[in-house]
Amino acid sequence: MVRKSLSLDGMLNTQTRPIDTGIPQRGAGLQPPSKPATPKKRTGEKRLTLALDGETYRRLRMHAAKTDQTHQAILETALAEYLNRANA
Repeated sequence: MVRKSLSLDGMLNTQTRPIDTGIPQRGAGLQPPSKPATPKKRTGEKRLTLALDGETYRRLRMHAAKTDQTHQAILETALAEYLNRANA
């Protein structure tokens, strides 16, 4: 059995401008996705990766939420206090 080939002739708008149907097209008027904001580095800033056990991380998150502080601010303060006590 031979199948007839399908033709889409006449079904597609090949003109440079689409026909205005009054129905907004998907994505029309949307801004292109922007890059997520990357935090600005402070002068002399160095990056560090820290691995915490689950319980310590949970406690850090809870404290950060209660005190409305970032993890960064809490850890910087704690490390500075530790280094001051250790005379480092």
